[in-house]
Amino acid sequence: MARVRPGSKRYLSVVAGILALLLVNISGITNLDLAQGSDLGNLAKISVASPEKDFPVRTVYIWTPPGNYDRSTLPVVYLLHGWPGSPSSMIAGVTKPLIAAFNKGAKPFIAVFPDGNAKTHVDSEWSDSYDQKAMIETWLTTNVIQSVESDRIRSNTERAIVGFSMGGYGAGIIGLHHPELFTQIATISGYFIIDDLTGAFGTIEKIKYQTPSNFLPVANKFSWFVSEGKNDFTHPIRGQAVIWTSKLKSVKAKYLLDQPPGYHDFTFVGNEIGKIANWLIWPKNAAAAAPKPSASANADTSTSN
Repeated sequence: MARVRPGSKRYLSVVAGILALLLVNISGITNLDLAQGSDLGNLAKISVASPEKDFPVRTVYIWTPPGNYDRSTLPVVYLLHGWPGSPSSMIAGVTKPLIAAFNKGAKPFIAVFPDGNAKTHVDSEWSDSYDQKAMIETWLTTNVIQSVESDRIRSNTERAIVGFSMGGYGAGIIGLHHPELFTQIATISGYFIIDDLTGAFGTIEKIKYQTPSNFLPVANKFSWFVSEGKNDFTHPIRGQAVIWTSKLKSVKAKYLLDQPPGYHDFTFVGNEIGKIANWLIWPKNAAAAAPKPSASANADTSTSN
């Protein structure tokens, strides 16, 4: 049996898996509160078709912050979980810090939590696998956006992508592949190298396509928030924020590098998401959120556990 390197994603997977299960239990309560229209906001669970073999139908959670907003005026942020991970763990980790940030003046937005897990190549890297068993990037950038934004398809200046750990890698590479869809990318404890543990990429050409540095020529089309905890020694996370922002500097991309004390956990995610909410810049007409006088605050939500 191969030796598992301490600090590697494999080494952390057992611990993270246990934590993820605990977070699912915690978030089940949180999600119920959200669905009931409490002061934690409203959560809708939808099923969205995917052009793949692993999961022909995938789950997406859509969170609208507390308040009687005209939903179509709000910008949209897509938040990608790590591996092992789930939408529930992200929901549990970020909703309360986002509410606090909005209450202090950050412009509110709709937060979307897609499920990026896979069966064949379980470390999905938020990618379309080379064998098309999973088509997560295509699913997210087509069917998910169309379903979530069915009230009004946003411009790329009204849409951002954010991720934690593997989701940080996913946010970065998906954004780089799609400047027509996003103008703001935030990575929390992410990485910008190939870390394909279960063979999702498979071919040399696919590996090239999934390598962020190969897309540096378009990196300056985005604003970047790149964070990494000073106490995070996880492989391959350690040092990635500094390395990537030095590359961003070389192409004159706008970026904010944040390296506060913190570990590879949801406490760190919760602390960073509030900063990201304040960092995001939206068009003046976005997030105006004029109240709808007669609308119910939880009209479009469904209970999820």
